[in-house]
Amino acid sequence: MAIFLQASLLVLWLLSSSSENTCSAKETREGYSTGYITFGKPDDLNNKHIKFTPIPTTPQQSQFYDVVVTGISVAGKKLPIKSSVFTRGGAVVDSGTVFTLLPPEAFASLRSAFHKEMARYKLLAAATTSNGIIIDRTCYDFSIYKTVVIPKFSFFFEGGAELEVDAKGIFLSRDHGKEMCLAFTSTAEGEVAILGNIMQRSVHLVYDVDGGRVGFGPGFCTQNEFFRLR
Repeated sequence: MAIFLQASLLVLWLLSSSSENTCSAKETREGYSTGYITFGKPDDLNNKHIKFTPIPTTPQQSQFYDVVVTGISVAGKKLPIKSSVFTRGGAVVDSGTVFTLLPPEAFASLRSAFHKEMARYKLLAAATTSNGIIIDRTCYDFSIYKTVVIPKFSFFFEGGAELEVDAKGIFLSRDHGKEMCLAFTSTAEGEVAILGNIMQRSVHLVYDVDGGRVGFGPGFCTQNEFFRLR
């Protein structure tokens, strides 16, 4: 049986399930679109469009969906980040956290590449550093544009899985859509990285608890045509 929920934010705790998948709601200039969540859909476990990565911990070791991140690309270019950067504190997929929090070295590389790709647009605010944590204020005013072209983000995981972040999973809207701010920032050195719910927008996530793995694939949420990826 499938259960469908319409929500802007979903927080889920599972003790046991064959599978569970979500399509997170997306924020648009007009408000929020609807998302969905389904339980026990066996087709997802063999869906050729879903790529899985193993969960390296047991439910007794961690209450989160732990994953091993191996790399990030921006606009199709792999960032020069050592794999050890991601293994120091580990990483989790968490629908209860809004922003995506990355190790300082990884975030600095992502932010630099993003700024370069977005040079055609006026940057409203820059990042600052506090106690070793990068507080990012990478915000833009896109109100004069009908379409905005932004670089594609991809995250790579142990086992070869790739999460292609949707265009609406890169920004957080502020001031009723007048400002769009990068929805990625930095953790403190050595702390766990968190893949938050904004970057999960329009991504088909499958939590195969019994199989000890998390899957990523293209979502089927309602699309917004304002952003274009390159």
